[in-house]
Amino acid sequence: MKILLILGLSHPVAGAAWTRIGFFAESWAKKTNKVDVLGTLTSKTINKRGARKLGEVYLYNIIPHLVSSHPFAFAIDSLVSFIITTFFLCTKKPNITLISMPTGDVGLGALMACRLTRTKYVVEYRDAWEQYEINRSNSKFVRESYKFIKALMSKLLHKSAFIVTVTPAFAQDLMLRSAKKVELIPNGADVTVFKAGNKKALRQKLGLNISDFIIVYTGIIGDYYHLDLVVRALAKLESVLRSKSRLLMIGDGPDLPKIMRMAKNRGLEKNVIYLGVKKNKKDLAEILAAADVGVVPGLYTRGQLPVKFFEYSACGIPVIATAPEDSLLATIIRKNGVGIISPLVDEDGLAKAFFEIYENGSFRVAAGKKAKALVEEKFDRNKIAENFLKKIMDYVND
Repeated sequence: MKILLILGLSHPVAGAAWTRIGFFAESWAKKTNKVDVLGTLTSKTINKRGARKLGEVYLYNIIPHLVSSHPFAFAIDSLVSFIITTFFLCTKKPNITLISMPTGDVGLGALMACRLTRTKYVVEYRDAWEQYEINRSNSKFVRESYKFIKALMSKLLHKSAFIVTVTPAFAQDLMLRSAKKVELIPNGADVTVFKAGNKKALRQKLGLNISDFIIVYTGIIGDYYHLDLVVRALAKLESVLRSKSRLLMIGDGPDLPKIMRMAKNRGLEKNVIYLGVKKNKKDLAEILAAADVGVVPGLYTRGQLPVKFFEYSACGIPVIATAPEDSLLATIIRKNGVGIISPLVDEDGLAKAFFEIYENGSFRVAAGKKAKALVEEKFDRNKIAENFLKKIMDYVND
């Protein structure tokens, strides 16, 4: 079977979106499917332009992208995506196309191209991207534009035969928007890569002190993840624990310079350590497994379940999340006993959570074991990919 995946990024790229789509692509290609991934090229990713092979998957970064949420840029990017995707579909003739959103502009253009060429397609909504733009903008023009885009997408979703999303909350939202049928294909972690290890041996290998209290964060440094809150919480710790605490940051993002300046201004240069982007998942997994706790410092919506949560859990470490008590993440953490919930934007509460997880070693170990078991049972990405492929094949053969 020929499968085309469309994601509006320049591949490969660090982040949850490519982690998910890239894993599906490679997993399905190993089962003798012909898998292509269609992506974008921007002024900053021109070195990734064109076609290349990554493992068993062919990548095509050929859709020019302005990378702007402004409605005019959205319209241009949607049109360009429609034109390029139409030609690509006519050339490659895939049996099925998976359109993953966000990004919404590239996704919208691809969806229209599939409808024009009568290509069978699956729409994947990884988050409520239109509502996110509506909520964060101070411009009435931008808000009204995205309300129109959301209404347009709702009409297109109503006409789509196969829609998938990553959490029950997103599924419910899509059903309220008149989507006919929504399949839940959750995020997760590859348990063959993300797994617990010998902390002492891993710390020796990574040059970390065995007696340090290590907090780890992986993902976007900025946006709705408030690492400034984590730094302020570290500064609130009593002197002995503060001297032993280390925040390891992995990833990249707009707030990185600000976070490093903040750490320096508070005398935390040795406590806040930036490790860069880890493209090798095994390297990332070793760092996570060497830590004492993983932190999720914020959510953009109550229905979100970040990939970092699953990766921390698979590596056998508990999770501290700053999240609303009624959020899906808080509910799962509380129900399964895999960590601690701290109030949003509360540095004192987060400092208290760090102290509690440090002091209570037996809880830390027990929560880590429960977290690992939870992912292995319900959120193993290998099982998820296999289940998703079966659903796609049933749809294609129907």
